[in-house]
Amino acid sequence: MIRAFRTGLETVEIQSDSVFKITNIALIIISENSLKNTAEIFKGIINNIKVGSQSDNPEIININFFIEEKKTKLINGALNLLAESAAFKQHSEALVTFRRVNASVNLYKKLSEDFFIKNLFSGYDYILFFLAVGAVVRIIAPFLNDKFNDPGVVAIDEGGKFVVSLLSGHTGGANKLAADVAGYIGGGAVPVVTTATDATENFSLDMFADKFGLFIEDGMSKIKIFNKASLKGEHIDLLIDDSDTFNVNIKKMKLYINGFKNAKKINLLKDKNLDTCNHNNKKTVIISFMDFLKNTAKMENFVFLRPKCLILGIGCNKNTSFDEIEKFISALFVENHLSLNSIRNIATINIKKNETGLLEFGYKYSDFIDYYDKDDINDFIISNSKNNKNSANKKIEQSASFKYTGAYSVCEPCAAMSANSGGKLLIKKQKKGNVTAAVALVNKI
Repeated sequence: MIRAFRTGLETVEIQSDSVFKITNIALIIISENSLKNTAEIFKGIINNIKVGSQSDNPEIININFFIEEKKTKLINGALNLLAESAAFKQHSEALVTFRRVNASVNLYKKLSEDFFIKNLFSGYDYILFFLAVGAVVRIIAPFLNDKFNDPGVVAIDEGGKFVVSLLSGHTGGANKLAADVAGYIGGGAVPVVTTATDATENFSLDMFADKFGLFIEDGMSKIKIFNKASLKGEHIDLLIDDSDTFNVNIKKMKLYINGFKNAKKINLLKDKNLDTCNHNNKKTVIISFMDFLKNTAKMENFVFLRPKCLILGIGCNKNTSFDEIEKFISALFVENHLSLNSIRNIATINIKKNETGLLEFGYKYSDFIDYYDKDDINDFIISNSKNNKNSANKKIEQSASFKYTGAYSVCEPCAAMSANSGGKLLIKKQKKGNVTAAVALVNKI
């Protein structure tokens, strides 16, 4: 099985069923002092690798040092830093194979060049500038979009005394990064965080969603409404759909909520009757992959958080367009009252790796794509067949799918295999035109 992740920089393929988080960090180095602090940050990130089980937040961290091409001394210093750190980095990663740190030195002509900053904004999750806040503001101003698309931007002064979370503090993670970087630099470095909920130590909707991997529907408006309510001391109900069978760690959520100043006003509970939800007098957060309560979703008092727990198994004929795939899958989800925003990934056979329409759909609606070999698919089907193996083999050879792909079926087994060793099948194989699809529920999130 190959798991393919699309990042702003490239497509990364991993032979693992771990759900890796890929983080791209750019550090803009302008002086000897900033190179010295970069060394501390780089070592701090490597030191932060935790020895633990394979399930502890698998991650690939790509760190790119950017230096003006005429600053030869800084370039050589950065290259020496990477060489000196290589042995230690290799030893640390040998302890935990689920976390890797990659690093490289990159050159630019002028920091003021628009295309350079534009590429940083589109390709990186975090950008660290060793510059005054005012200078950074002028540089990034033309490229600002919104908190869901902008990278986390941190500004560090020349002396390394203040580490300022400048952009995308919550959703982009700049607040946490600023605190981490200040710790890495040491020497009394102070993280500067100015977002209201952090300053007052109150519950934040977007921080909660980010912590537990939940998608916020209508996030631009609902985050403002719910965070404002939190700051004002209003009660907020967090309701988890108890009709859902996905595994949510309630204890971990409660422990997280208890860390806030207004924890007593945040009520977390399971509710079996969300379809008749009656919380109109309170701010209400609904955590569910089911798509219902359409009128409620439009009300200011309600917001839906979508867990990434659905696997979409997909098959299609050669050269099937993105539009045909999107139209069919959208209708299928509406018919079965499922949210497209809860798709974790799509899964298919590996001969579809270059199918343009399928790739476009996969990277628009899911976090990654799983590709399975026909032999693995067939082995899974046979091992899970209620009939004897000879009968199953005969069916494989007689199927239309086998004729074109070498696999008895594609969408159902791929969805089940991707959902953590055979998750529950919510939608069995459906076909329309050139597309087949099935949906499975992840065993654990």
